[in-house]
Amino acid sequence: MINRLSFVAIFSFLLVLFSVTLSYGADFESNSSDTLVFPYERKTFIEGEKSVSYRLRNATQDTPYLIQGSMENLDQTTGVNTLEKNNDVPFMITPPLHKLEPGQRYHWRVMFIGDTTKIAKDRETVYIAKFRAIPPSTPMSSDKKNDTQFTAIQALHFKVYYRPKSLENLQLIDEQKKVSFKLVGNEVVVTNHSPIYMTFDSLTVGGVEVDSNELFKPLTPLSEQRFTLKGNVKGNQVTWSILDELVLPLPKQTASLQ
Repeated sequence: MINRLSFVAIFSFLLVLFSVTLSYGADFESNSSDTLVFPYERKTFIEGEKSVSYRLRNATQDTPYLIQGSMENLDQTTGVNTLEKNNDVPFMITPPLHKLEPGQRYHWRVMFIGDTTKIAKDRETVYIAKFRAIPPSTPMSSDKKNDTQFTAIQALHFKVYYRPKSLENLQLIDEQKKVSFKLVGNEVVVTNHSPIYMTFDSLTVGGVEVDSNELFKPLTPLSEQRFTLKGNVKGNQVTWSILDELVLPLPKQTASLQ
């Protein structure tokens, strides 16, 4: 299934962030875009494979983009930021630069170049495939040469999941119930007892719905994640839905706070 790209925070385990970067470094989010189109699907690299691919299409009629690809580490406390240290990422994007003409689609390969002995064998690991779409510079008219010129650079951040061979056949529909919940102050602490990453489509605790921005936070395998609650919890019922491999919400599940 292919859909047009929206700048809003859609499907957090697939698309981490789509931002616009000005030429001197300021970042901001916009509401809509009709420039790049991509498939919605979870990209899982199984140990032993050579690569996974990403496809982008330039949906504009007259604007070429220079696409710059790179790999980064995800800040798992936020689910939207990347870490400055990226020298240990075991993947590379090829080609690192490609000109995407109007109406053209292209496949990039994310190739494994690391050492499998240095990656956890009992759980998934996540990395970020970053694609920066750089438009051509617009010549300035003579009467505007003294004005500040901006170059808007769109940045797509996708998650790439490295999965050990021993976990190859696990599916999110079977793992979605392997979570538990406890209330600590104004936060719900969620423990993911599964060895694979999961992402909430929705989460309601005691009648209080967790803000969609909080749902960017991934459920890290065999670990805890904290979600802030803005409201008074009444009762101990928890209702949640997990996104599946096609980035669609699975049927809602219910449980009680511990």
